[in-house]
Amino acid sequence: MCHFKKCTMALVFLLALGLNTLCLADTIKMKYSDHDPPGGMRTDFVKNTWLPEIENQTTGQVKIQEFWGGALMGSKEILKGIGDGVTQMGFVYPGHYPGQLPAHTILKLFPRGPSKFENMVWFYRKIYAEVPEFKTELENANVMTVMFTAGLPGAFTGKNPLAGIDDVKGDKWRAGDKWGLRFLENAGAVPVSVPWGDVYMALQTGTIDGCFTNYDGLHLMKFDEVAPNLLVSKSLWYAMPFLHLINLDYFNGLEENVQKGILKASEIAEQKFAQTYEKAFDQVMSEQKAAGYTVTEMSEADIAKWENADKLEELQAIWVEEAEKAGLKTAATVMAKVKAIHAEATAR
Repeated sequence: MCHFKKCTMALVFLLALGLNTLCLADTIKMKYSDHDPPGGMRTDFVKNTWLPEIENQTTGQVKIQEFWGGALMGSKEILKGIGDGVTQMGFVYPGHYPGQLPAHTILKLFPRGPSKFENMVWFYRKIYAEVPEFKTELENANVMTVMFTAGLPGAFTGKNPLAGIDDVKGDKWRAGDKWGLRFLENAGAVPVSVPWGDVYMALQTGTIDGCFTNYDGLHLMKFDEVAPNLLVSKSLWYAMPFLHLINLDYFNGLEENVQKGILKASEIAEQKFAQTYEKAFDQVMSEQKAAGYTVTEMSEADIAKWENADKLEELQAIWVEEAEKAGLKTAATVMAKVKAIHAEATAR
């Protein structure tokens, strides 16, 4: 009898050990890398909503190891890092890869756009579906988009009073890319290129008088502390999408139920991000006003001046010419298709 009990207990132990080993084998460990630190609108959303939702929709099968603030890779290394499998997932800002993602750079040539995130993501999904050059660029890098987010609209933060767009004239202003600098130049400002990490000091020392960038970014980086005059509008969408990517080969190698779980989690998160986006804009403005900063909302006339329809057409033609020279032979077709879809998105 004693011998029977010992055998039974040993069998139970071995079964438990086997089940535990099976569970461990079924656990999928994935890395997520982000060059921004937690504490911002997007990073907090990714950390507290999207990544937990992936674990939830895969019933705990996927476990994600997070790397923030460029701890694993910087913003200009991450696209290759995801494609090479150094990390399975990560955040990519397409503007940092004009050579590899030339089609994506077109979005900087649309300074006015949808004010609601649900219409922005509709636009992004539609151009990916109807303009194959966007997906092809990512596939060539061995990545695919699983979720879109976006920065808050572009905003002006200046050391000098900003009653309207004319007040940038003659002052030294920074933007993050050549197209933004061209828009500043067209508005009468003196365009200056300054690395993102040096902007606060440049404002503080007077190297520049102002900075045009996404509203949440300038507040997170505290540019408004040293340049407390703000000019804002929800119409000045930050057109370049924020891409949350996964290694394409890795994704294709996952079981179908895990793939579906990741995509479902991303769909749910995108819908939730619309509320986060709206609240964040109002929160930034409220905090700035509470701090005593001067926040002015742009008039329709100012928005039209910034967009500068005549100059905009010239810049779009320049983009087509440069993109064709860079190897995107269908650049004119891409421009025509994106223009049409952008008009639809703006009218929604």
